[in-house]
Amino acid sequence: MERIIDIFVAGKDDFGSYRIPSIILTGNGALLAFAEGRKELNDHAQNKIVLKRSMDTGHSWDKLQIIADAGMDSLNNPLVVQIEENGKIILMYQSYPHTRIEDVPDPEQWKSHEGQEFPPNIHEAAVQTGYEGMNICRSFIISSEDDGNTWSLPIEITREVKRPVDVTNYAGGPGIGIQVRKGNYKGRVIMPFSQGPWSDMKVYAVYSDDNGDSWKYGETAPNNLNGMPNEVQIAELSDGKLIMNARTFKGQSCRMISNSLDGGETWTDLSYDETLEDPGCQGSILSMGSLGPSPENILLFSNPADKSKRVNGTIRLSDDEGKSWKWSKTLYKGSFGYSCLAALSDTEFGILYERDDYVKISYTRLDIKWLKR
Repeated sequence: MERIIDIFVAGKDDFGSYRIPSIILTGNGALLAFAEGRKELNDHAQNKIVLKRSMDTGHSWDKLQIIADAGMDSLNNPLVVQIEENGKIILMYQSYPHTRIEDVPDPEQWKSHEGQEFPPNIHEAAVQTGYEGMNICRSFIISSEDDGNTWSLPIEITREVKRPVDVTNYAGGPGIGIQVRKGNYKGRVIMPFSQGPWSDMKVYAVYSDDNGDSWKYGETAPNNLNGMPNEVQIAELSDGKLIMNARTFKGQSCRMISNSLDGGETWTDLSYDETLEDPGCQGSILSMGSLGPSPENILLFSNPADKSKRVNGTIRLSDDEGKSWKWSKTLYKGSFGYSCLAALSDTEFGILYERDDYVKISYTRLDIKWLKR
């Protein structure tokens, strides 16, 4: 295993905290690491979307860039994909408006997580349905055509990714999107999404058949389980079928799984994968064939492998479409939060991950041999 390199560290580069890692290797070999740069640790603390670039697969990194900034509003959930046909990099994110507590109809909704007190931003439990008004969550995309050196102005896509009724909070990923490589939906760009309210969370896919110029949302995955899914990632299997892997909320302490045969438009009933124990945290799933034909159809998965605490950062490997996970190795035994995997070649991969009680977002380069050793 190669050394741990700290990419984003709390208190540096004028941000009190960094969270929510996302990473991608571009076709030209630029490794792009994204995160939320926060005023403080809270989920909605005037967050900006920040980026660091590496041109040597993570051995050295350029200075931090702020690539999306909405002033006092909070920008959340970086979700990135590169379009194979033209090389354009698309980054999606959500915006939560800065407001005062007296602007919220029910002050009790100010707490989106039990026991937490927040600074003056509107939060997941307080946002409203629909497309108009001050107190809604909005979605935007920005894009880059030069490997992340420069970025476009944001374009709002809220109506294309959010349902018009019932949905309050919603989120892309966080992590990465994919572009389908095989089958009837080859070329389709797919971004994983979850939606609220907190009492009725669901997961679905947002997709584009015109290289990201326009977007549609598919149906939510049917759920007959005792828990609810939220933060989600999607990977492609060998025949173009998709696998969805989601965090569980108020259910069993493991991941929730679903499949799609129609490019993310519909999904099978959610089920639990009890092999993938989880304390209720975002995780990352990746097909190692994403850079080309792989000698094996390898899926990787990373998360804090514990039923109650965000510790024991673990990477697992499946060679049978996620039916089983034969290989598993601990990457980091201590505090471990959100993570994002990136294919570097058919046999090498990188992981960007939160550690040490969210003080650091770090990067490590690994290979399949290390996992199977």
